[in-house]
Parts: sequence; structure tokens; C-alpha cells
Amino acid sequence: MFKTLDRAGLFLLARSENVAAVLMCTMMGSFLYQVISRYVFNNATPWAEEICVICWVWSVLWCSAFVARPDDDIRIDLITVAVSPMTRRVIEGACSLAIIILFVIGLPGAWSYVTFMKVETTAALGWRFNWVFSVYILFGCAVIVRQSWALWFSITGRGKMRYVEGREAAEI
Repeated sequence: MFKTLDRAGLFLLARSENVAAVLMCTMMGSFLYQVISRYVFNNATPWAEEICVICWVWSVLWCSAFVARPDDDIRIDLITVAVSPMTRRVIEGACSLAIIILFVIGLPGAWSYVTFMKVETTAALGWRFNWVFSVYILFGCAVIVRQSWALWFSITGRGKMRYVEGREAAEI
């Protein structure tokens, strides 16, 4: 059963990386089109700039939610490397719990804002802003799920991370 879940997880990760690649290619193509159109043909293309900005917002939040691994996070571990593994687990668990609480509290407001923005459209393309900003809801839910896993790992001390004396964390 776990092998099936691992395969499904790898398949979903690969598809989310594909979405990120399409977003990046679209952003880069739009940017190059805009530069060539503006400086070679002296013709401004506001729609190209709009696509570039939308793809950038989507790629940042999409990749943060679905592509980035916990190892990719930047950590300032001045305190956690100087304490015992149990204290490190408590600190990391408290941080995960705080993030979960903040995102759970903020998610209804974000949902309300995103659904309210259906009345507004983008300037050049006329796309509804609720579709543009909907990626934040996915991002918020993914942060809650990922931090719940991190909280579980810190509570149990097992899973993917094993707490080792004198080191941040080691892979099993």
C-alpha cells in the first residue's frame, strides 16, 4: 500500500513540476515578446506584461505549495543547533503549530477576498481576479498540510526526519 502511495506522490510531484515549467516558459515567452515588441517594433503590449505578472505570482505560490521540499526551506538555526534534540523538536513543533494556526485563521478571509474579486477583471486581458488569486487558496491549504506533517514529525520524532544530537536533522 505504501509503495502505491509513494508512486502516486511521485506522479503528482512530477505533474506539479510540469505545471511549474509551463508557467515559467509562459512567463519567459511573454517577457521576451514584450521586450522585442517594445524595443524593436516600438509597440507596447500590456497583455504580455499582464501574463508575465500573473505567471510569476502563480509560479511562486504554486512552487512553494507543491514543488518545494522541506529541505529547500531557509533556516536560521543559531538556537536549534545549540539545544538538545528534544528541545529542538519542541521548538520546531511550536513553530509548525503557530504557522498552522495563523493560516487556518487567515484562510476564511483569503477565501472571502478571492471570491469577492470575481467582480474585478484584469486591465488588458479581462480575466477575473478570483481566478488570478485562486492559487493563494491552494497555497494556504498546502502550507497547512505540510506544517501538519512537520508537527507530526516533531511530536513523534519519527518519519522522514530523525533528530540527532549536535545536528539539525538527518535522513533515516
